[in-house]
Amino acid sequence: MISRLRLLYLTPLAAILACSSHAIVPIPTTAAVSGDYVLNVTPVAGGTATSFSGNLNISGTSVDGAFQYNNGNSACNGQSFPVIGTIASNGSMTLSSSQFSGSFSGNTATITFQTPLDVLSGQTPNSSGTAQIVAGTGTNCALANTSLTANYVAPYNGTWTGTVTSNGLTGTVSLIVSETIPADSPQTPGAATQTKGVIPVTASVGFSGSTSTGQICSFTAPLQLTGQISGYNLQLTQVSSAPPVTVLVNNSSTLIDISMTVPTGADIPTTTGNPLPLGCPSGTYSGTVTP
Repeated sequence: MISRLRLLYLTPLAAILACSSHAIVPIPTTAAVSGDYVLNVTPVAGGTATSFSGNLNISGTSVDGAFQYNNGNSACNGQSFPVIGTIASNGSMTLSSSQFSGSFSGNTATITFQTPLDVLSGQTPNSSGTAQIVAGTGTNCALANTSLTANYVAPYNGTWTGTVTSNGLTGTVSLIVSETIPADSPQTPGAATQTKGVIPVTASVGFSGSTSTGQICSFTAPLQLTGQISGYNLQLTQVSSAPPVTVLVNNSSTLIDISMTVPTGADIPTTTGNPLPLGCPSGTYSGTVTP
């Protein structure tokens, strides 16, 4: 009888323990790597959201890079500043900068976030941390010690295809992107692009589409583009053409948005020097792309 009672008590307990063991699922993580980062700072009471977008070079436990200060209501909007730092044994990354230039000189920034970064389904790897800017003698860029989310933005390298539309015209766009994380440090004299917190990019784009009335619009010879990555945004401009075709890609959400603007009179430059008309109605072609 006693053994039966023990069995009755132990059976529910075993079930609870079994359920508990299945409920604890570790969150996948990834090591911090060199590349494009966006730091979203929690707005302070009555304030405006601030973010830092930039590039980091990570070598072992040493880190350096540069960020842009983004806040449309601040006199510091668009200001870039270099950072240097280390990754501690507990994975905490600490970055600092006292190299704000010009009218922003004297401001001192301190940024920390935890590595490795969490990898959540449908989102970019991210981590939590804090940011603080102490005002200097120039323009006041001060930011109280505030929490942030650090997001690693995956490289745009590769071929992206999708469907875009504009004024009744639908077509397929193919964008080939090549970005190179700079090998030299943003602190190196002459590394102008990296010190601005952006990553240089070259690309090409092809397009083929038609209207409901059968009007054909295409350029099978890919247009050559050049541009930069800043945070979530990839901005590209057609090489050697006036007016140029421009392309903007944004990957801040699950769907990768693309817009291609074809100005009136745009054409394809050729090796002969005689440009070929695109034959595409001017306007902005918008849609989404996937790798």
